[in-house]
Amino acid sequence: MRKKMIYVLILVLLILTAIALAFKKVFERLDEKVESTDMNTAPAQASILYVPTSSNDSTLQAKISELENLTEIALTAGENIGFGKVVAIQNGTVYLFDPTDEDMYNLAIGIAKTSAVSGNLIRVALAGKISGFTGLEPNKTYYATMAGGMSIDDPESGMLRSVGIALSSSELLIDFSQKILL
Repeated sequence: MRKKMIYVLILVLLILTAIALAFKKVFERLDEKVESTDMNTAPAQASILYVPTSSNDSTLQAKISELENLTEIALTAGENIGFGKVVAIQNGTVYLFDPTDEDMYNLAIGIAKTSAVSGNLIRVALAGKISGFTGLEPNKTYYATMAGGMSIDDPESGMLRSVGIALSSSELLIDFSQKILL
């Protein structure tokens, strides 16, 4: 019985590896297509940065730390947006988040990883770690403020929306879990 279970597990691992390899090929083709497209005219698809190709624990374990920056997307900016701004995504377009605008309360939000002018693509981090900031206070929770800003101070009105926890003066671990109407 135990031998049979091991064979089944090996078969499942082989099938999962084959599926991962197939997806890797698909995403490589998508990435090639996105790279060959003019970045100012067509939104890019979200990309998967790593697909495991083996069940080797040490290789997989080494890659897990790289997955912290995995989730990001490139969409069209609906207005001029600078790096590090808190943004809301509405119908595939990115806008500066405003915690006092009730129309933005239920939209997906992220943090701008790049700057963009209205009509151009902007890369938005939806989860993970983002670096490049200056002056963050380590171990402090940051909240969304007006015009896409962030502050360690709770807003006076609107929505208390956490955006992340500073890991250092230049790195923020995204955390959108707190969403409280004031």
